[in-house]
Amino acid sequence: MAHDLLTITIDIEQQALMLYLGDELVKSYQVCTAKKGVGEQFGSECTPRGKHIIRAKIGDHAVVGSVFVGRRFTGEIFQQTLMDELPDRDWVLTRILWLSGLERGKNR
Repeated sequence: MAHDLLTITIDIEQQALMLYLGDELVKSYQVCTAKKGVGEQFGSECTPRGKHIIRAKIGDHAVVGSVFVGRRFTGEIFQQTLMDELPDRDWVLTRILWLSGLERGKNR
Protein backbone atom coordinates (compact mmCIF):
# COMPACT_ATOMS: atom_id res chain seq x y z
CA MET A 1 0.00 0.00 0.00
CA ALA A 2 1.25 3.50 -0.84
CA HIS A 3 0.70 4.75 2.71
CA ASP A 4 3.21 2.16 3.98
CA LEU A 5 6.08 3.37 1.78
CA LEU A 6 9.36 4.31 3.39
CA THR A 7 10.42 7.77 2.30
CA ILE A 8 13.26 10.09 3.23
CA THR A 9 13.06 13.86 3.37
CA ILE A 10 16.11 16.09 3.72
CA ASP A 11 15.75 19.49 5.39
CA ILE A 12 18.69 21.50 4.03
CA GLU A 13 18.22 24.39 6.47
CA GLN A 14 18.06 22.11 9.53
CA GLN A 15 20.70 19.69 8.15
CA ALA A 16 18.40 16.80 9.01
CA LEU A 17 17.24 13.59 7.36
CA MET A 18 13.78 12.36 8.31
CA LEU A 19 12.65 8.78 7.68
CA TYR A 20 8.90 8.30 7.27
CA LEU A 21 6.71 5.20 7.09
CA GLY A 22 3.70 6.58 5.29
CA ASP A 23 2.97 9.85 7.11
CA GLU A 24 4.60 8.79 10.39
CA LEU A 25 8.08 10.07 11.30
CA VAL A 26 10.09 6.99 12.27
CA LYS A 27 13.55 8.47 12.88
CA SER A 28 15.59 11.58 12.18
CA TYR A 29 19.33 11.98 11.74
CA GLN A 30 21.78 14.86 11.58
CA VAL A 31 23.33 15.15 8.11
CA CYS A 32 25.73 17.40 6.26
CA THR A 33 24.89 18.61 2.78
CA ALA A 34 27.22 20.20 0.24
CA LYS A 35 29.18 23.32 1.21
CA LYS A 36 28.20 24.86 -2.12
CA GLY A 37 24.49 24.78 -1.28
CA VAL A 38 21.74 23.30 -3.42
CA GLY A 39 21.62 22.93 -7.18
CA GLU A 40 21.11 20.44 -9.94
CA GLN A 41 23.86 21.26 -12.45
CA PHE A 42 26.07 18.23 -13.14
CA GLY A 43 29.47 18.56 -11.50
CA SER A 44 28.43 21.59 -9.42
CA GLU A 45 29.24 19.86 -6.11
CA CYS A 46 25.86 21.07 -4.84
CA THR A 47 23.21 19.03 -3.07
CA PRO A 48 20.54 18.19 -5.66
CA ARG A 49 16.85 18.76 -4.93
CA GLY A 50 13.91 16.63 -5.99
CA LYS A 51 13.11 12.93 -5.86
CA HIS A 52 15.99 10.46 -5.78
CA ILE A 53 16.82 6.86 -5.13
CA ILE A 54 19.80 5.83 -3.05
CA ARG A 55 22.14 4.38 -5.68
CA ALA A 56 24.82 3.35 -3.20
CA LYS A 57 25.27 3.42 0.56
CA ILE A 58 28.93 3.78 1.45
CA GLY A 59 30.01 2.99 5.01
CA ASP A 60 27.01 0.78 5.74
CA HIS A 61 28.75 -0.95 8.65
CA ALA A 62 31.27 1.76 9.50
CA VAL A 63 31.81 2.87 13.08
CA VAL A 64 30.31 6.28 13.91
CA GLY A 65 32.95 8.89 13.13
CA SER A 66 34.69 6.87 10.39
CA VAL A 67 36.50 9.27 8.05
CA PHE A 68 36.03 9.06 4.27
CA VAL A 69 38.09 10.75 1.56
CA GLY A 70 37.11 10.21 -2.06
CA ARG A 71 34.35 7.84 -0.86
CA ARG A 72 36.99 5.56 0.70
CA PHE A 73 37.45 4.82 4.41
CA THR A 74 40.81 6.24 5.52
CA GLY A 75 41.15 3.99 8.57
CA GLU A 76 40.73 7.04 10.80
CA ILE A 77 38.02 7.71 13.37
CA PHE A 78 37.22 11.38 13.81
CA GLN A 79 38.58 13.11 16.90
CA GLN A 80 39.07 16.80 17.63
CA THR A 81 42.86 16.32 17.62
CA LEU A 82 42.65 14.99 14.04
CA MET A 83 40.61 18.01 13.02
CA ASP A 84 43.16 20.30 14.66
CA GLU A 85 45.94 18.61 12.64
CA LEU A 86 43.99 18.81 9.36
CA PRO A 87 41.79 21.93 9.61
CA ASP A 88 41.26 22.26 5.83
CA ARG A 89 40.07 18.69 5.26
CA ASP A 90 36.51 18.26 3.99
CA TRP A 91 35.19 16.05 6.81
CA VAL A 92 32.95 13.29 5.47
CA LEU A 93 32.04 11.01 8.35
CA THR A 94 30.30 7.67 8.98
CA ARG A 95 28.01 7.26 5.92
CA ILE A 96 27.67 8.47 2.35
CA LEU A 97 24.36 8.17 0.52
CA TRP A 98 25.05 8.36 -3.21
CA LEU A 99 21.87 9.61 -4.87
CA SER A 100 20.49 9.18 -8.37
CA GLY A 101 17.86 11.65 -9.56
CA LEU A 102 14.47 10.48 -10.77
CA GLU A 103 13.21 13.69 -12.38
CA ARG A 104 14.24 14.16 -16.02
CA GLY A 105 15.21 17.72 -16.79
CA LYS A 106 15.65 18.56 -13.10
CA ASN A 107 18.08 16.19 -11.39
CA ARG A 108 18.67 13.55 -14.02
